[in-house]
Amino acid sequence: MNPDEKHLPLLGRRVLISGASGNIGSVLGARLIKEGAIVALQYQTNTNRIDQLLAGTDIYGDGRPHAVAIQGKLDSYYEAKKVFVEAETWLGGIDVLINCVGLSRDNSLLMLTEEDATAVIQGNLAPIIYLSEFMTGQKRVIEAGRIINITSITGLVGQPMRSLYGAAKGAVIAYTKSVAREFANKDWTANCIAPQVVQGGLANHMKSHAQMMISGVTPVKRNCVPNDLSGLTVLLASWESSFITGTVLNVTGGLITW
Repeated sequence: MNPDEKHLPLLGRRVLISGASGNIGSVLGARLIKEGAIVALQYQTNTNRIDQLLAGTDIYGDGRPHAVAIQGKLDSYYEAKKVFVEAETWLGGIDVLINCVGLSRDNSLLMLTEEDATAVIQGNLAPIIYLSEFMTGQKRVIEAGRIINITSITGLVGQPMRSLYGAAKGAVIAYTKSVAREFANKDWTANCIAPQVVQGGLANHMKSHAQMMISGVTPVKRNCVPNDLSGLTVLLASWESSFITGTVLNVTGGLITW
């Protein structure tokens, strides 16, 4: 073992990140690898960002693979099962599941369509239900299992033009709390991280004046960046978070204080 490795909080932890090529998922993937985790990175189409992540994975210079890319969709049970089985096989079991999936169709309630509703539910809620089922159903004995779902304050606080997105993220929060209760006696935890507007990614679909308005009412006077979530994710993925479960952790710069 490299002498520096013994100080890594996630050394040897086997992690599956869904949405790993996204704005948040890619930053979390890089951080977890840096902290010693072995990571399966699920993505759909953004090969360039995944290649960038993989290019920096042999950080200890010992030739060991610290990450693998798994391309596949998650919006159907069958496709999600294929992704999970591939990750589980490569990792030899999954200790930590981190879901960074998301899709938004922002519009007036009067303008939303049936297709919009289906897409938002399938893009935000369905993958988490599927992957959590597979995660908790592993035949291997998993010690200190962790499920971490990246949600949004939109799931807690109503926002005009974002009714579908808020409903889907709110459902993820309710689902996570139920999972936490059911598996607490196995020394597993399930938690949500709920940021305010995260620069890049889905926030790019918001009008610039809307982003400025939110940063203006945020006490720290800026919007969230993906790295604001990384330290908290490391804690929740580690052995040290065994008494934190069923919680929604707000990362809002003081915008939400409850």
